[in-house]
Amino acid sequence: MPTQSAPKKTAFFPLSIGSRGAIGLMVVLLLMTAVRGDPVGETNAVLNLPRGVVWLVDDAEETVTDEELMRLPPVDPALSSPLRRTRCLARAFPDRVDSWRSHEPTNIRDPGPDTANFPNSPYTLPRGGIYLETTPMVWTGASRPRQPASWNWEYLLRLGVTDRFEFRLFSNGLTASQANYGQQAFVGIAPLILDAKVHLWGEKPEYILPGAGIELYVQTDWASPQLQSGTQPGVALLFSNSLPWDIELEWNIGLGATNGPQSGSIIYQETLQFSFTKPITDDFQIFVQGLVNGSSLPRFASSTVLGGGFVRYMGRRTVLFASYNAGVEAGGPPAVIQVGGAAAF
Repeated sequence: MPTQSAPKKTAFFPLSIGSRGAIGLMVVLLLMTAVRGDPVGETNAVLNLPRGVVWLVDDAEETVTDEELMRLPPVDPALSSPLRRTRCLARAFPDRVDSWRSHEPTNIRDPGPDTANFPNSPYTLPRGGIYLETTPMVWTGASRPRQPASWNWEYLLRLGVTDRFEFRLFSNGLTASQANYGQQAFVGIAPLILDAKVHLWGEKPEYILPGAGIELYVQTDWASPQLQSGTQPGVALLFSNSLPWDIELEWNIGLGATNGPQSGSIIYQETLQFSFTKPITDDFQIFVQGLVNGSSLPRFASSTVLGGGFVRYMGRRTVLFASYNAGVEAGGPPAVIQVGGAAAF
């Protein structure tokens, strides 16, 4: 979300800021904290090193003793990652304290795909990690009088900039809409959405505190004319709780923009998404899910939808998922069917 710095001349500086300005300032501070790498519920990586270990930092060949090492400032382990893109990101976005996730191969299970179900996880990719999530089968039945039946091929590209900050590109992709209620059939490309996710803290069960994150996105007008709806921002708070019987609850609450009753107008509405996921085996999970007024990203029209599905991991790098859902209110879609997958790089 773009920000504007305060003018230098005090004569033009506002005496107070409204609630929107305060919220914007908080979001900017959260983003700065995430990119800078302030420790959030983590310990200093230096203090956790086993005795005799040597920092593997680029362009550093000298060894140091344990006593000298303890006096050194924290060093970002990503600087010595085996992946070149991770080392480049570590130089561009230095972290004062970072974990060793950057040295581990990217795993599709951690943090897992976001498009498999309605809510998004509060956890982010490790620095340099890449996910490509694609759902070539998204079928939405006609809902009277809101929208005709449609098919689209959505995708989500995710990049871990730091271990706490994730940059994302999302789109509903190639879209085909049937003729319905005076609207002609068409085929086009859905708008591109610029998205960022910040991991705030991990779950603390002893305090009944869920893992938390925040997601900010802007839907652009880069789309086919039939699917252009103006620039529309949105924000969501992301949470995750571990429940008894090995059930994971993910839930998001947010504020999203949508088209208003008048042509060219935009209104903002609250959104809610949730899912309960239960592993059946190490590689197979089932879930039930729901949303109110839309998903975390603009994937569906405003409605209330319930459904369920499964996630099938195919090793460390790939996963398949599918779900069947239906609207539960008048005017909601009679069916929303999703079949897709994701790969880690």
